[in-house]
Amino acid sequence: MPVPAGHWLILMTISQLELINRVPGVTIATDIICGFPGETEEDFQETVDLVKCYKFPSLFINQFYPRPGTPAAKMEQVPAQVKKQRTKELSHLFHSYNPYDHEVGERQHVLVTEESFDAQYWVSHNKFYEQVLVPKRDEFKGKMVEVDIYEAGKHFLRGRPVDDSKLFTPSITAPLQKGEVSGLVQEQIPNGVQSCASISSSSTLLIGSYSLDREALKKLGIGLALAAAVLAFILEKVF
Repeated sequence: MPVPAGHWLILMTISQLELINRVPGVTIATDIICGFPGETEEDFQETVDLVKCYKFPSLFINQFYPRPGTPAAKMEQVPAQVKKQRTKELSHLFHSYNPYDHEVGERQHVLVTEESFDAQYWVSHNKFYEQVLVPKRDEFKGKMVEVDIYEAGKHFLRGRPVDDSKLFTPSITAPLQKGEVSGLVQEQIPNGVQSCASISSSSTLLIGSYSLDREALKKLGIGLALAAAVLAFILEKVF
């Protein structure tokens, strides 16, 4: 979700801020462009205040560069030195806080998925897809583990497994059979024909007194489309 710096910021980020307020704990990553044409010092401070308030855990900060031929390239530009200074200030602010400090002391369920780069931990993720490092025990791989969060870094959390908790494998829904549609229940109607919501690709559709399978209907549709295209071409030439 990109955030344009400047006086457009408040208008452009309403949906993002509503999401943060309505979904506690949601992780928001965003991009900020420093020095968009017309950005004043007051506009930039609004951007700084936004970052201070929400402490985005993932923030990509870029200077604005005009792309030839675009409307923005024709607008009055913010001086390069000002853009550089604002980018530096915002980057310093981002590195000054740990976005996950408030989670220390929480008990969370995490899914262990892979090995960390240094091969010292398993990498797992909580329900907000935040990275949680847990001890590298063979029995944890691919399991849901209950942990107590005891440390928070800039881009990760560390969790200690709860002693009396049980490991479990997340339930996985059986894969759909060919022709099945997710979420639809197969039903029978009085004449013995399946309802349209659950007809498989090998079933037939009843149209009047004719019975056509799906492959035949597909070919019929293609034929009609081609006929319509040819007819349109002929009419264009004639008239």
